[in-house]
Amino acid sequence: MTTSPPSPYNASERLALSMHSSPGVYALLVGSGISVGSGVATGWDVIQALVRKMAAVATPGRALGSDFDVETWWNTTHPGIELGYDSVLEASTLTAAERRRVLEPFFLPTAEDLEAGRKVPAAAHQAIAQLVKRGTVRVVVTTNFDDLIEKALDEIGAPYQVIATPSAIEGSEALRHSACTVIKVHGDYSRIDVLNTADELAGYHQDLDGLLDQVFDEYGLLVCGWSADWDTALVDAIRRAPARRYPLYWATRGDLGGNANELIGQRRGMIVPITDADRFFTTLAERLGTLDRMANPPLTLDFAVGQLKRCLPDPVRRLDLRDLFDQEILRLRDILSERPLSPETNEVDWGRELDGLSAHVDIINHLLAHGIILDNTRDHDDLWIWVIEQLMRACPHLSGGRFGPDWQRMLHYPAWLALMTASFAAVYAKRDDLLIRLFREPTVHDFGTYDDNGEQEPEAPASKVLYDYQLFSETISENLYPETDAACQVRKHTKDRMRPIFLRIVGNPSSFDFLGLRSEYRIALIQASLGATTSIIPHHVTYHPVIEYTCHRFQFGIEGKWKMHEDFTATADQQRWVRGLDLDSDKEFETLRNQLRDEAHLQKWG
Repeated sequence: MTTSPPSPYNASERLALSMHSSPGVYALLVGSGISVGSGVATGWDVIQALVRKMAAVATPGRALGSDFDVETWWNTTHPGIELGYDSVLEASTLTAAERRRVLEPFFLPTAEDLEAGRKVPAAAHQAIAQLVKRGTVRVVVTTNFDDLIEKALDEIGAPYQVIATPSAIEGSEALRHSACTVIKVHGDYSRIDVLNTADELAGYHQDLDGLLDQVFDEYGLLVCGWSADWDTALVDAIRRAPARRYPLYWATRGDLGGNANELIGQRRGMIVPITDADRFFTTLAERLGTLDRMANPPLTLDFAVGQLKRCLPDPVRRLDLRDLFDQEILRLRDILSERPLSPETNEVDWGRELDGLSAHVDIINHLLAHGIILDNTRDHDDLWIWVIEQLMRACPHLSGGRFGPDWQRMLHYPAWLALMTASFAAVYAKRDDLLIRLFREPTVHDFGTYDDNGEQEPEAPASKVLYDYQLFSETISENLYPETDAACQVRKHTKDRMRPIFLRIVGNPSSFDFLGLRSEYRIALIQASLGATTSIIPHHVTYHPVIEYTCHRFQFGIEGKWKMHEDFTATADQQRWVRGLDLDSDKEFETLRNQLRDEAHLQKWG
């Protein structure tokens, strides 16, 4: 007899490859083990809690000590009856309605639970929802009474249908036509017809049996968080399946029992060792995402902008719009993580280096520009802020290695480009409120940012992490523009990068130049208001507003008035700025503007 050679992949990797190549072929069978991370009680937790209540009732007035043993008390009180979920429920309740009321507190979150993050979807539920959304899984069979899978699906807007009773089967959509079907074989905690006891679990309604026969015959199976020890009818349904078209994978933290091993042997299944359900499902979703990016060619610019224009006004397609950015952000994260720790030579060609980094974020920048300008209803401001934050966090935290601060800080260059793009777009759209939020709200933990006391900040805003004069050292600026006056090297680079994006939008070069002046002035106001001490070493460094082109002598009138100061007075909503910068009064804001004007006079050049 010949045997097939062993697979070169481990079980979890083989599962990911199989699920990616066969979307919609696998059904999930999940039990209480996937809800552990949510703080939802497992069957054993429920058993212990109910037995302790029964013992307290049996011996009123006598406190249960810390050494109280559930199994000892049960075996003494009910000799000959095996301690189990079903027997404890039978001993403590008479009817299904009673059982629902007894079990409800274990699954329904209180206000305290919600505040503490308990009994809400955990990472496993969220990853399962992602598997559904991407079309990898279309059937979920669960023994759980809780509704955490449904809540996770709701959170990302993934459509689904629930079958929690045999009577719901007749009116349900066919499995092959439904985006996702959640089959709750034991019912839902909110109903009185949940299945709990041994007699109830011994057999299902014939309609439910028929549906399960279809699932286990026509789909591959991934099992997690289910022991197969108690659910006799469910075990029998898997045994009945005649076909072996698709594999069975069983994810488990430890040794499986007799029923589980029998089913694995019968279906030639494979055991997937895991540490916990949260990590397992999250890793699985990440692996499938990696395979997606390998299989799908990068978006073209025209196609991406076309997608954005279709998604932007449609509230139903909010998640599609976010996915459009997410795909590019994940691709950039992979690129930055593979970037060498140090340059190939001591003499870095920064022009070529920044051209390469810019190309990786080009689509995102065009999407930001068009998105902000076309978002007339202002429904997507949180998305634009999220994009900047995710780009800031795409920069890997490096320690050690033979790289200098310039090389390390330039990992933030794609995020800086996106911030400049979003800023120009916000100014063009007359969205000063959004402009302020773009600098203040995106945050990241950054090793090179310190507070006024020289202490490293746990999280720093974009205004500090992406500060121009920290990102562009004198060495980089001179390398990029050796023949340009040092007074405008940074903003020349800004305009050179923004021009290909905005020239077609604004119409002509003079309009683009004026957009650049307005943007520079407003960004400088934000920088001046925030103030900071920011450096790659913990000591004070003055945080100067970046005013370069606006300080050219042509930007001052005959009487010495600063043109951009006057333009802002005429066009800006001052109250919006006072609120956005958290200032106490109009007078405080006017003082800030006057300080910036005085700085401009000092820096006047040309």
